[in-house]
Amino acid sequence: MTYNRYLGTLVAIAVLAVATQSCYSQELKRSGRYFVAELSKSFKVDHKGELIVEDVRGDVSVQGWDKKEVHIKELKKMDVFTRAEAETILEKSRSSYHQSGNTITIGGEYFRRDWIESEFTIKVPSGFNTSVGTRGGDITIGDVEGSVSLKTSGGDISLSRIGGKINARTSGGDVAVVDVRNEVTLKTSGGDIVVSNVTGHLLAKTSGGDISIAKVGGSVDVHTSGGSIAIADANSGVKAKTSGGDIELRGTEGAVAVHTSGGDITLLDVGGALEASTSGGDISGRRVGGRAQVTTSGGDIRLDDVIGGVYGKTAGGDIEVKIGLEDFSKPHEIDLRSAGGEIELTIPEKMPATIRAEIDIDGRWEDYNIYSDFPLTSASDSESERRRRRRYVRSEGDINGGGDLIQLYTTNGDIYIKKR
Repeated sequence: MTYNRYLGTLVAIAVLAVATQSCYSQELKRSGRYFVAELSKSFKVDHKGELIVEDVRGDVSVQGWDKKEVHIKELKKMDVFTRAEAETILEKSRSSYHQSGNTITIGGEYFRRDWIESEFTIKVPSGFNTSVGTRGGDITIGDVEGSVSLKTSGGDISLSRIGGKINARTSGGDVAVVDVRNEVTLKTSGGDIVVSNVTGHLLAKTSGGDISIAKVGGSVDVHTSGGSIAIADANSGVKAKTSGGDIELRGTEGAVAVHTSGGDITLLDVGGALEASTSGGDISGRRVGGRAQVTTSGGDIRLDDVIGGVYGKTAGGDIEVKIGLEDFSKPHEIDLRSAGGEIELTIPEKMPATIRAEIDIDGRWEDYNIYSDFPLTSASDSESERRRRRRYVRSEGDINGGGDLIQLYTTNGDIYIKKR
């Protein structure tokens, strides 16, 4: 009796093994040098939980839905010699899907080997948190309310309609983010970053691409070492820095600090104070809502409708500034300096100020002068004549009873002081 039971058990195991091999044989297909199979599995969960995909090779796509179920579909490509090897890999892969309460984990030895590549399409309850790490594929996440943590060593990241915080990194791809109702942190070492419609704060860095930002409710802090930066409709402060491109900013409510080592800076509708610098381009701005501090080593400065004081300096260009201030109780000191161009300053007719303007003429035959719509006192000719190789033209005076200091200085260029 005991022997018969033992024999029956062995037969059952053998039948099961044959059935399993038969199942795998039906799933497996040969495609060139690869064996290819599609696996699928579902887990019952609550509407909140976590999906963890760790250390896999290949693309991962996660989509939220309204079911209390995690459904996994995996397309696996295996660069192996025999069907038996492929069947073993499939068996090991199935056993690497784990459930612990409302946490689903995918990963293990048979997902990270160089000769195995997977493509995941996963559906999760919309309330789930998502954590994905892949060694060499794209990551796409959409329609989830939980937090998102992503890392890929060689692919693009695409995120849309996310409710929780985002922390995403790729070593070799682009990042695209749209419709996020929380904070966002992004980093790529070799691609572009595009972000639109983010409610929270944004931190984005790339070492080799452009950055494009639109509609951010929180503060913006972006940095690229090799591209341009474009920002529109930021409702808080902005910090932007690039070592090799232009910066364009349109529409901010807070203070702005932008710096580039190799391009132009263009600004429109800055709600607060402005700090801008470039080592190799022009700076132009229109409608600046606070004090402006701008410097360039090789271009022109043009600011229109600044509601505050201005410090502007260029080593090789012209400066043109128009002040739109109406409340003269606010600080409105102005200091404009050029090493080789004209300075043109337009100020409100009734603004109280003390003006000091100076032109340094370094031995050239050209004549330069200070032209003012306000009454100023010029330096005596005798002072200029006593200097053999350098001449100076100076004008100064108080207007509207005197007030905050306006200093204008240039070498070999005219100075114009105009009424608005």
